[in-house]
Amino acid sequence: MIHIKKLLVIALLLWMIAMNAQQQDRSSFFVGYETFEMTMNKFQNFAGEVGYRFNEKHQIRLMIGEVNLTERHLSSKWESAAVDGDNVEGYFRIYELYYDRYFGKRKNFYYSGSVAYVKDEYNHLISTNRLVNETATVGVAIGYRKENIFGIKHLYTNISIPFRYYFNNIPETQWEGATINAHRFVNNFWFFIGYQF
Repeated sequence: MIHIKKLLVIALLLWMIAMNAQQQDRSSFFVGYETFEMTMNKFQNFAGEVGYRFNEKHQIRLMIGEVNLTERHLSSKWESAAVDGDNVEGYFRIYELYYDRYFGKRKNFYYSGSVAYVKDEYNHLISTNRLVNETATVGVAIGYRKENIFGIKHLYTNISIPFRYYFNNIPETQWEGATINAHRFVNNFWFFIGYQF
């Protein structure tokens, strides 16, 4: 319960910072679909973002993910560092609130602070072993957003690379023929395609 209170306080602070942004010349709501994680996991369930850009420098967004993790994805060294070995499937749920601060001449690059609720599940396919972990997280991210893709007004792409700290970590767990790697510092790669209003 104490982690949820910390998460709410941090979320409130991020919201207040964003509300105090001075410039109002580029404000817009936006919604996007996450394509990278979904492609690797055969588009099982949903991952996306919704947010509001206050001006050229400040935005707030909520990333929502509900993803069934395939055995192939979890055992791939390139795609996921979560599991060493085979016969493990999983499920990943995330609700992550970001405050993004843009920089540079064109205001396409940004850095972020984030808070999140994360639920990880791993199921061993050849035994009854199961691991379920729920945690609050805090993190940082770097990203790049490009607008008016292919000359289509309001269409955007957003690449975000978040790094999170799990308050309730997952220790390394050994199952027959598989190892669930420790989860204390966890990162992702998100690639959103979306529309701004």
